[in-house]
Amino acid sequence: MDAVIVAGLSKSRGSQFSVKKEYLLTRNGMIMSYGNLQKLFGLSSSFDFENFTTPYLAGIYLYNYLTRRGISCGLINFLDLEEKEFEKLLNQDPKVIALSTTFLTNIKAVKNVTRKIRCRAPGIKIILGGPLVYNSYLLFRLKDSVYDTDSCASDYFFLNREKEYYEDIDLFVIEDQGEKTLFQVVTAIINRQDYLETPNIAFYKDDNLVITDKIAENNDFSDDLIYWDEMPEEFIFPVFPVRGSRGCPFKCKYCNFSPGRSFHLKSPDSISKEIAALADTGKVKMIRFTDDNLFFDRRHLEDCCRKIIEIGKGIKWTSFIRADSITKENIKLLRDSGCVLAQIGMESGDRKILKEMNKKSSPENYLKAIALLNSHGISTQLYFIIGFPGETPQSIERTIEMINRFYNQGPAINELMVFPFQFAPLSPIYDPDNAIKYSLKGYMNQWTHYTMDSEQAGAYAIDFIDKVEDVYPHYGIEELLMVEMAKLKEISRLRHKIFRAQKSKASKRETEQYWQELKKAVTA
Repeated sequence: MDAVIVAGLSKSRGSQFSVKKEYLLTRNGMIMSYGNLQKLFGLSSSFDFENFTTPYLAGIYLYNYLTRRGISCGLINFLDLEEKEFEKLLNQDPKVIALSTTFLTNIKAVKNVTRKIRCRAPGIKIILGGPLVYNSYLLFRLKDSVYDTDSCASDYFFLNREKEYYEDIDLFVIEDQGEKTLFQVVTAIINRQDYLETPNIAFYKDDNLVITDKIAENNDFSDDLIYWDEMPEEFIFPVFPVRGSRGCPFKCKYCNFSPGRSFHLKSPDSISKEIAALADTGKVKMIRFTDDNLFFDRRHLEDCCRKIIEIGKGIKWTSFIRADSITKENIKLLRDSGCVLAQIGMESGDRKILKEMNKKSSPENYLKAIALLNSHGISTQLYFIIGFPGETPQSIERTIEMINRFYNQGPAINELMVFPFQFAPLSPIYDPDNAIKYSLKGYMNQWTHYTMDSEQAGAYAIDFIDKVEDVYPHYGIEELLMVEMAKLKEISRLRHKIFRAQKSKASKRETEQYWQELKKAVTA
């Protein structure tokens, strides 16, 4: 074997910036997801869902990219859950381990993985790439400028010179895309050729950082096509990710997901063919588009929906969708194509805050979109940020009032994801001019600005969830496959009712009565 790709740790071990976990109902230490409720009440499930239901697409994509070019590969999706499989792959004497940082958001998280790898594979080359490495490179280029790189040095490579964080890593791929660079390096290592002058890499030599020439890759989306019929069965899960774009056309001030990246879309035809191929595996029941803004305008949304309908696979799907892309004219098309859940980044219900965020939307657009979706049986996940500069108790109350003005009729569920504001490097708000404008000081989840501080924002985020009605915490996308919507809506209502009763220290008799109602709903 030539290489092993490690996509990361299981998602339960990943970063969690929302306050969702504080509002999930638990019993005997278990989160009361629908699957766990079935077990609790003595039912068997037709679905065998584990604690994770969606693999990391980056690992599968790199596996496909390299194997199609003659590199013999193994793939580990979740290193902490697949240690035996990892040992088996190491016994095949791979020359390289390629580690993705798509879901490893800081150097400490990476060290947790590289430590595990080095214990088992002391002599194998470890190559690190992905968003964390690319962002580390971008920040390193800003070092010694007016940009505040000192505050984030503890989280990013190249800025942090503590040896323990880079000593396990032989090579960094600093290119945004990077798959072509990875292939060149892996090929050179296999053939025992020199690779240290390959463009788009960084490494440490005698504890000094070396960065080679930066030459942008411009890989066509045709390189992204995955041969799903050749993919090992164990890599395929019932809920499966699909990427339909690269980058983002918008410039929301709080977001650092796509710094310095141009925006590209896959064609509707390519997207529909990929969905058809996944459906033909017989295992995939739902597609989860991983993009932040795949459906950012009406035309692309409608073209994709028509193509998905044309392939006739009857597969369900979820995606982020901009509210102003959803209209009376296309909502039926959206439903008929299989959309069961629309993720909407509302962020706030206050006009001034939305303008400050550069959201280019309004509370009316959001409420109109939710009403259209719910009236056609499409559920939503509504995302909010609490504490953006300019936020006040009054702006938060206006957001709560906006949500509570909406009355959800029909079986669709509206779920809530609440995030305290993060003062994140490489986001527009982190720029020195904005820091001065808003009196912003601090870093990530510890900050102050001219109207609020991070401690207040965290408290308001908890209070926010306490005050909103008819929206519920998210327990898992797989629940949309496991139970019909109307039943799941009632279960969601009762879960949250029990949680609130327990939090308010209601009587044991009252709480037990709610548990009996929940049991009846689950077993019906």
